[in-house]
This record gives sequence, C-alpha cells and structure tokens, in this order.
Amino acid sequence: MPPSGNKRHLSVLKTCHYGIGPGTPSFRIMNNTSLIEALRSNYIEYFRLFHNQHGIRVHVDQETAWIVANGPPGNHILRTNLPSADTEESIDALLSRISSQTGGIRWLLFPQDRPGDLRDRLKRRGLITGRGDLWMFRQLQHLPQSRPPSSLSISPVRDLPDLRAWWTASALGFGTSQRAAQRWYDAFRRNGLGRRPHVTNYVGKIDKTVVTTATLILTAGIAGIYDISTPPQYRGNGFATALVNGLLTQARSQGHAYAGLQTGDAEQFYQSLGFNTGFQEEEFFWAADQPGS
Repeated sequence: MPPSGNKRHLSVLKTCHYGIGPGTPSFRIMNNTSLIEALRSNYIEYFRLFHNQHGIRVHVDQETAWIVANGPPGNHILRTNLPSADTEESIDALLSRISSQTGGIRWLLFPQDRPGDLRDRLKRRGLITGRGDLWMFRQLQHLPQSRPPSSLSISPVRDLPDLRAWWTASALGFGTSQRAAQRWYDAFRRNGLGRRPHVTNYVGKIDKTVVTTATLILTAGIAGIYDISTPPQYRGNGFATALVNGLLTQARSQGHAYAGLQTGDAEQFYQSLGFNTGFQEEEFFWAADQPGS
C-alpha cells in the first residue's frame, strides 16, 4: 500500500544511467525522467481507484492531479503543471480548493513538474520539506528463471471470497487493521475483479491460505507493482519474491519492458530482485493555518 497519511527533492546525490547492476550502492541515483513520469502516471491511476468512496476525492486534469482522503491512502498532490504567467494565482487557487476539503496535504515534486522554480515558490510560502519513498525500476528483458516454492500457487483475484482473503492478508502484512484497509477492499471490489483489465490483484496461496499479496497495474507504458505484503508468520519463505517475479513475468508477457514500484524501507529486498533506485520523493507539507496559506 502507498503512504497512508501526510508523511514523508529529487535526491540527486550521484547520477548514472539506467542499467546499473543490482549490486550498485543505494546512494547512486539513476537519471531517467521518462520512467519516473510513466510510473507517476501509473501511480495516479492507482489512486483514481479510490475516488468517490468514503468521501475520497481524486482530481486529475492537465494542470494538476491530487487526492484528498482524510485518512488512508492519504492526501497527496501528485502532479503540478502550472502556467508560468500566473503561477502564484494558480497556487492560491489550488490551495483554496484543497483547503475546502482538508487541513493539510503532502505536495510531491517531480522532475517534469512546472514551473521550474516551483520548489523555490513553495519554500517561500513556508512549506516544510522532506524526503519520502524511493522509486525503483527494473527492465523486463531478462528475468530470473527461479521457481516458486512447490507448495505456493499464484493466481489473480477472481471473486469476492478471494478479494476478502486478499484484504485480510494484506492488512496483516502491513500491520494495519481491517477497518483501515477497508478502503482498499472497497476500491478493488468496485474496480478490480476484471472490471478494469489493467488492474489485477494477486494472491499467493499455500493450500487455501493466502500467504502473500500484491496488485499489478498495467498502464502508462509501465507495470506498476503495489500492495506487496506477507503476513508476519509466513515471512522468510520466499513467497513475496516468487509473487513479484510472477508479476514481472506477467507484465513482460503483455508487452511491457519496465516495471516500477515505491518503497520506504525495503530497498535491499527489491535490489535483490533486480530493481534499481531511480528517484526519491521530494515533498512539501502544507497546512491550512500556516503563513502563506
């Protein structure tokens, strides 16, 4: 699941081209804005699944994309493409609209956001800065030939009983309550189960017990992987590794050349699966009562 609240600069410490090996130190950040932009569009599509349920509002147009959930999966500005002629007025209008729905939001900046001085404008308004999740990418041309544990079966979620099992295991894996995870269940009950062919939930089962979960979104020219979890009692058996490798194979079979995901604390795990770090979220935190609001 993505960040679930208003938590957490394009962190270019060192740059290199995509294609560095999985053993590359994590402080080397590759430079590839096209992959970042593709995954951002995929990420926006993920959040759109939550629109109009539990009071959640998702807005997407040519200038901005944002979600206000006032709870999971959080309040985030995900895209900013404002006209340079009246940027300050556009920022005022955006914040005014958002302030009618919430008291705070996390504003993410990406390499292709405009205007180019938006970072400085937000700093002058007193927005607090931070760094968030890592965005990681993997080419799909060469995938490992590893076999999943013989007792593990991987399959898409096809019906409501499977989705309820996905929901329960996912909540356990993320250490959250069923109540907090209800929004994911409702989003996929409405938009999953084949209703949107580019959105598929997956489960890994031992016998009839779900031991690992994930979501695959195939859009914007990239395979986005989300909601990867394993309940604590099933960790250490290679189940999540097998599931991710299965999703990569599925994405390649449908013509995709790259996959991407976001992580806050599992960089080394995904490096072991061939992913490389391409971006670290640069974020600004806005609150309705701060100066410059």
